[in-house]
Amino acid sequence: MSHFSKIIAAAAFIALATPSMALTASQTIQKEIVEVAEDGTETVTYESAELVVPGERIVYTVNYENNRDVAETNLVLTMPVPKEVNYLDGSASDQAGQLTFSTDGGNSFADRSSLTVMSADGEATIAEPEDITHIRWVVAGPVNPGETGAISFKGILK
Repeated sequence: MSHFSKIIAAAAFIALATPSMALTASQTIQKEIVEVAEDGTETVTYESAELVVPGERIVYTVNYENNRDVAETNLVLTMPVPKEVNYLDGSASDQAGQLTFSTDGGNSFADRSSLTVMSADGEATIAEPEDITHIRWVVAGPVNPGETGAISFKGILK
C-alpha cells in the first residue's frame, strides 16, 4: 500500500453518532493548490488527491444528508486526522455546529483554545496543531429530511 493510500484509508473512517440510518455520508479528499501571481494575488484551486507530496495541503470533506422522514438533532460527526498529516490550525469548518478537538485518539474532546497535552515533565501545555488526532462537530439541528451539509478540515502531509 502506498504512503498516500494509507492516508485515504485512515481518513475514510468517520463516526456518525446518530440513530441507525439517519445519515448518508460521503468523503472527498482533495489537494489544495495555491498559485501566487506577480502582483501577489492568490488563486486557490482543488484537484483530486491522487498524488500528494510532503508539504502539500490536503482537504478532507464529508458531505452528509438526512435520509430519514424526521428531522434530526444533535448529530455528532467525528473525523480522525491521519497520522501522516498535520492538522492546519483554524481550517476546520465551523458553520455546521459546535467544534471540538482531541489529542488522545478521540477519547476526550475540548475547545481548541483549551486543548492541552502533557509535556515530558508532566506539565499540561497548550496543544500544537500537530498534536490533534480527531475533530468533532456537533450539529444541533434540526437537520430536516433531505437536508444536506458538509464538514471539512485541511492538513499538511508530513
